[in-house]
Amino acid sequence: MPLPADDPLARQVTRVELAELLGCSDYVVLLAPLTPDTYHLMDRRRLALCKPSARLINVGRGSVVDEEAVCEALNSGRLAGYAADVFAMEDWALPGRPDGIPLRLLAWEDRTLFTPHLVSAVDDVRRAISLSAARSVLQALRSEIPDNAVNRPTPRAQR
Repeated sequence: MPLPADDPLARQVTRVELAELLGCSDYVVLLAPLTPDTYHLMDRRRLALCKPSARLINVGRGSVVDEEAVCEALNSGRLAGYAADVFAMEDWALPGRPDGIPLRLLAWEDRTLFTPHLVSAVDDVRRAISLSAARSVLQALRSEIPDNAVNRPTPRAQR
């Protein structure tokens, strides 16, 4: 989605198509949620567009990347490295999801880096998440729409 024209950052950013971006990037960092449009966003075809010196980093959702295609790209020299803290095996809602990280991917110790997904594993963040959830429960019990509601249900008092 383009930035609003009046946003100062919009004057410093040039919008390009994904194919062009992949072809000129040294690092490709994926932060995308998993949707039907982003499933295997980085597949064989798109990995082939990357510079052979590029490094792919996935910190969004595991299945945004076709992990088997990454294995092939590393093996053929089409990709210099891969790092992730999310994996396709963790995408519980997907039928037929893999039961582990591809062993071929784990074999590239010198060109891969894998860590647990720990973005929220600090006390202050966990406390804020818990307080926000408790606040939402209290709002719902008072027939209010919770502040962070994804949808906009009609409160019971208005039905």
